[in-house]
Amino acid sequence: MYARLILALLLAPLLVVQPAQADQAYVGLEICNDTPVPQSVSVAYREDGQWTSHGWWHLPPETCESIIDSPLQNRFYYFHSQAQGWQFLDERISFCTAPGEFSISGDKNCVTRGYENAFFAKIDTTVASELEGVAPLAYVAALGDHSRSQNSGTDTGAVASGSIFEVGAPFVRDVTFQGCQRRRGDGRVICKMVANDGQLCVMDDGRTEQAIIDRLQQLEPGTPVRVSGNSLATDDRITHVSLSTLTERDETRYDHMLQQLSGEWVSQADGYDHFVVEGATRRNYYGVVETMTELLSVQNACGDSPEDGPYLVSQAEDGGPDHCYKITSLTENDLVLTYLPHGTELRYQRSDLPLN
Repeated sequence: MYARLILALLLAPLLVVQPAQADQAYVGLEICNDTPVPQSVSVAYREDGQWTSHGWWHLPPETCESIIDSPLQNRFYYFHSQAQGWQFLDERISFCTAPGEFSISGDKNCVTRGYENAFFAKIDTTVASELEGVAPLAYVAALGDHSRSQNSGTDTGAVASGSIFEVGAPFVRDVTFQGCQRRRGDGRVICKMVANDGQLCVMDDGRTEQAIIDRLQQLEPGTPVRVSGNSLATDDRITHVSLSTLTERDETRYDHMLQQLSGEWVSQADGYDHFVVEGATRRNYYGVVETMTELLSVQNACGDSPEDGPYLVSQAEDGGPDHCYKITSLTENDLVLTYLPHGTELRYQRSDLPLN
């Protein structure tokens, strides 16, 4: 089994190497436990036109489990794993689960239906090894990229989440304004801003002058601003703050690149795969199904990359690890990203252009 796991990881690790060819078909989905501890795994995917989630599979270290044994019908699949003393680095994509064996239809109202909510990570089956000359095989996803020992702090490739400000300390930050919305229940306004080191949230709870809250609500998404104030609480790279000043600032090169990204982009490898950028938000779709909403920033560095940017840095809108993309090329109509740390090239065109 150990040799089989090593071969599987060499052939098709999660989110590695080149996009799958259009004529490449995967017969099934396998998940391999490349961590040193037992893992329990659940999966979710579209089935017969609706979301379904299934679990649990129990994987000892250095083993693989066949999750689906028929030809894959979707590009994206989603998984969640649990292990004692280990943290799962999810992508804030929510599905229903249950403590024991389960098969659940639908991804909404989990708690009211007697289930639990859990955050999953995405498997993109177009990003895989090229298996030239080999008969169709199962797509193999490894757990290690999204699992981290809580004791060792092992790096997994994603930029780990953590506090971005010292709680109670004053700060000054150049940020990109994202937008404001009124919270259900108490009706309070919450405004979000994206900084290079996480998200800032400010609420009209009396700790920020109403004039600043009113000014924020008048800004367009994507406006570059400078803010100062005090941090109140931080969790998973989201910092709740009170603001004392708010001023619009001059646009930098990276602000301009973020504005250049505004609009809809379609993958050249798969016309169903597309995303829409508005301000500092990216909404990802596969066909008509929205798969994930992320907050974006353009930075000169990301994670441990030794090269200077620009980098497109994305984070799920309610927290989680950062993901880094080197902006290899950005023109009016074409975008080339390199997903790090694996070097996968992703090519896009604006949606109003014919795909090659």
